[in-house]
This record gives sequence, C-alpha cells and structure tokens, in this order.
Amino acid sequence: MQGRRQGERCLTRHYKGTFGHHVFVATCDNTGEQLAQVLHEGNVSANDAAVNIDILARAVAQLPWWRRQKILFRVDGAGFSHELLDWIADAGGRASPTFRWEYSIGWAVTEREQRAIEIVDRKNLWQPATGEAGQAREDAFVADITGLLGDLTGWPKGHRVIARKEPLHPRYAKDASDYESKKQARYQTFATNSRRGQIAFLDARHRKHARVEPKIRDQKASGMGLLPSREMNVNAAWLTATALAADLRAWLQLLALDGEEAKATPKTLRYRILHVPARLVRGQRKRRLKIPDTWPWASSIVQAFTRILALPRPT
Repeated sequence: MQGRRQGERCLTRHYKGTFGHHVFVATCDNTGEQLAQVLHEGNVSANDAAVNIDILARAVAQLPWWRRQKILFRVDGAGFSHELLDWIADAGGRASPTFRWEYSIGWAVTEREQRAIEIVDRKNLWQPATGEAGQAREDAFVADITGLLGDLTGWPKGHRVIARKEPLHPRYAKDASDYESKKQARYQTFATNSRRGQIAFLDARHRKHARVEPKIRDQKASGMGLLPSREMNVNAAWLTATALAADLRAWLQLLALDGEEAKATPKTLRYRILHVPARLVRGQRKRRLKIPDTWPWASSIVQAFTRILALPRPT
C-alpha cells in the first residue's frame, strides 16, 4: 500500500487520460432538468455498475411518486453492464406489478453480432428506419437480430437486440471495421426490454438519447466543465451550484419562453434575455424594469415576465 501524508491531495488519472474528477449526470429528457449528479475520482469507469445504479436511483428519487411507475432509461454503450440491466428490469427491486421500467441501451458489436449482421445483409432482412415524426429515412434500415444471437436466457425477460444500418459518414470512417469499409455502411446495435412497438419506432426512440449530448454541452457552458479545485468537496459544491443553474434555465424555458428561446443554448439566453441592457428604476412606490425599445427580444422578455406572474403560487 502507498501511504499519503495528512492534508495531501492526489488526483487520479481521468478516464480521458488526464487527471481530475469524473462527473456522472442524469437528466430528465422530458423537461431538461438535471435530476442528479455525482462526482467520483477520475479512475472510476463509465460502465461501473454500482456507480450507474447509484446515480439512477438518485434521479428516480427526484421524480414525483406517481411518475416513478413507468420510466424509460436511455444509456449509451459506455454505461452498459449486466447488473445495470437487471436492476432496471427489476424496477430497482420493487415488487409491485404497477412498476414497469424499460431500458434502451447501447449494445457492443462482437463477433456474434457481426455474424448476425452479415446474415441480415445476405438475406436482405432489413426494414426501413423512421425519423421522429414517423417518416421513412433514406438509406437507413433496422433489423431485430435477437434470434440470430443464440442463447440469451441470462438476460432480463423480453430482452431484444436491434441493429441499425446507415451510410458510413466520413466522421466515422477512421474507426470503421473492415466489413463496414467494404459495405460503406455503419452498423450499430442497442438492447431493450420493451415488448411493445415496432423495431423502427424503438430505434427512433433510442436515437433520441443523442439529445443528452447537447444537454451536457449546455451544462458545461453553465460551469460544470470548469471544476475549480483539486479538492473533491469543493468541486462537489460547485456541481451543486451548476445543477441549480441548469434547473433554473430549464424551468425558465419550459414555463416562460417559447419559439427559439425555449430551445436556446445558455450562451444565446445570456445574450438575448439575461444580459439585456435594462435599468431598474423606482418611482411612485413602484419598481420598473426599463428595457430599450430597440432591443430585438424586448417583447420576449416582457412576455416571459407576464407568464411568470401568471403562475399560481406554490402551496
């Protein structure tokens, strides 16, 4: 064992090869709220089952009790683990049949999946993929390869593996396999325990997980990517402040804004709404916020104030 002097702080190597801390975040896709965030040492891997179960359990605890019965968990391939899928399928150990938790999680393409994909290619078993609005996507296809993978009895009940085929984008050409380079196609797989829904719908639903990337980008722009210290406690307090900022921004966009501002990034919101060159003046026992008439988004700010004032008082 290697000793450490009292008061000395030693950062561990980060999962990206540098030194620092590893932030785990869970967000609510429906509202954009940040439900939970946990800070770990940098050497904690993204697929650590105990860590992922802990962050998801914290996130579920933030939901109203009537929203905890039916939940879809979307996780990318980096968070995949057998223990995590068992925990989700078992609804976190809840025995009540009213709890139906489903997962849609990235699945690794090994030799077994590769053979199944080649069979689907040879027999042309692909079905057209669809977009979010249900329209057919050109040159994108899906196939259920569960029956071609052999014995899957060790996985949760209703476990399915679905493959997706799309044109090979130059961005992914460098990491493409020999088979993908030959076919000029990119193959991806994901697993789900959803028993209902056509595979094209399940694929479109899973691809919505990509929305988490802009959310993380926005959270980093609000300070999450600027951990100020080597100390774990200081950085944890900083994360709490950034989580508050993320939720306040989400509530502002949900309750008071519409149009472009309702989906704007933090940088755009700061420029248009939050950093407006206005003045707060007093007179006649009232306070007035004077916004320049020439400000292009003055009407959006006034409308936001009107909507906030119309909200019922919390009970």
